[in-house]
Amino acid sequence: MSQPRERHLVLAHLRDEIRRIERRPARREGCVPSGLPEVDAALPGGGFPRGALCELAGGPASGKTAVALSLVAGLGPEDLSAWVDVRGDLYPPAAAARGVDLARLLVVRPAAGSAPGAGSSPARDGDAARAPAVTALWAAEALLASGAFAAVVVDVPAARLAHGADAMARRLQAAAEKGGSVGLWLAPRRAALRVPATLRLELSCEGGRVVARRAMGGAVAGRASHAA
Repeated sequence: MSQPRERHLVLAHLRDEIRRIERRPARREGCVPSGLPEVDAALPGGGFPRGALCELAGGPASGKTAVALSLVAGLGPEDLSAWVDVRGDLYPPAAAARGVDLARLLVVRPAAGSAPGAGSSPARDGDAARAPAVTALWAAEALLASGAFAAVVVDVPAARLAHGADAMARRLQAAAEKGGSVGLWLAPRRAALRVPATLRLELSCEGGRVVARRAMGGAVAGRASHAA
């Protein structure tokens, strides 16, 4: 199946899902706490702002997924959330153990592109490797802009996006503003989004505790910790 055709089918399926579960909530404002008081202490307003794309940056086992799961678990009983999981790292039983209502969580995992055939070029191979990530960002944009989801977590390997990452991130920011969702971008420590309105939280695990540092414009502005 061609990449444009696959992308069309993924987006069509998402539109159907959004129509099926959409509640047309009133415009969301304010902040959504992560549910981890020490982490929320590092955030302006005590939580992640609605209608904005926020970045959780850190290395492996830094607490990014734990913070995102805690936020999703703490949403209201009528709230929906979505998780765009290109890496395939989200483990639903572990999410449920942290209090996430799986019946109200939409997980999106774009299928990997077909393997390049004989005579393929490095450029075409690169396009095939990028296809799931690009499709995932199209899906994330639709989810954020729909207004149906209180939170959308985006876990896409930035390395696969190459030079288009910043432009795509700006589209996600605009979509979050339109839909009023909390957008959480999970990123490696040295892959900050170049989006002016993005709040960036640097995470690390030190001595069994998740340490959060808020960075604005590249400067660390605060530090708090929570037991892992």
